[in-house]
Amino acid sequence: MEQLFSVLIGALIASILSVVYLHVSEKLKIRSEVLLEVVGFCDEIYHHLQKLHVYKNAEYTDRDLDLTIEDYRYLSRGLTVILTSTKVHEKMAIAFGEKEELDLFLELSNQLRQVASLLQRATGSAEINEGQQVNQLFKDKIDPLRHKLIRDLIKGVKVTGILPDIYKCQMPTFYKITSYFIKPKT
Repeated sequence: MEQLFSVLIGALIASILSVVYLHVSEKLKIRSEVLLEVVGFCDEIYHHLQKLHVYKNAEYTDRDLDLTIEDYRYLSRGLTVILTSTKVHEKMAIAFGEKEELDLFLELSNQLRQVASLLQRATGSAEINEGQQVNQLFKDKIDPLRHKLIRDLIKGVKVTGILPDIYKCQMPTFYKITSYFIKPKT
């Protein structure tokens, strides 16, 4: 009887560990995909902003343009669509929760929208000043925010970043289950 009880306890522990392992590995997979999507989102916006900046700079300095006005409009519309999309934001909220990483992402998105607005409103007489503002925003705010966000997301993709979240989320459930079986002595 004692051996049967030991086998039963061992099977229970193995089952619990396998469920935890599957949960952690699935969280790792989801968070990794979201991390790559955030990086792709930032890269795409950087690419669009860089092209718009080059176009505006060339337009007001009478240099040869590789882009036509139609290309510029296409880039501008594409940038607007990307910047107003909430898909990546929602994926981050689901995968990482509403924590510091999400706040960093929102701040980065706001800064990128500000740069896009500056570039889209740029005129010939103000281009030099706006170009300096854009460069300063990237140097002082956007690049540091982006690097911090990516570092924090990478930490959250590791097992050591997932276990505390699982512990916080699952402990109330675990406590309810165990308190059902183990009644406190009164």
